Amino acid sequence: MSDAKKNQISFLTSGLFATGMGIFLNYEAIFKGESPNYIILLALGLNQLMLAYLSPHIFPKDERAKEIMGKAMTVNYFVLFGTISVLFLLTSSLGPLTLSSTQALSVLFCIMALTIPGTMILYSKRV
Repeated sequence: MSDAKKNQISFLTSGLFATGMGIFLNYEAIFKGESPNYIILLALGLNQLMLAYLSPHIFPKDERAKEIMGKAMTVNYFVLFGTISVLFLLTSSLGPLTLSSTQALSVLFCIMALTIPGTMILYSKRV
């Protein structure tokens, strides 16, 4: 069995488990309209599922994989910068949101965990 296939199976298994646990642990808080405590687990599960899809595209370490990763990281730099700017505006003294530092970091982590493989998927279809 190839390395890409082994990685794909392990990503899929861990992704299904983490996504299932994330949904189970977060559904009550989401229905109550509260901030979910385990949202990072859900984001990591979705990250693993996206990496399972990407495995055949990025694990043969060739020029195409390097180009996909390089373009995705460039885009994610700007996404992260934009997210920090929006969070700053929404949580400033005039903003409508009040987030604790842990909640703000959780939002940033979830956005990073989802946009990196998400943009890699977009570039894997284009390159």
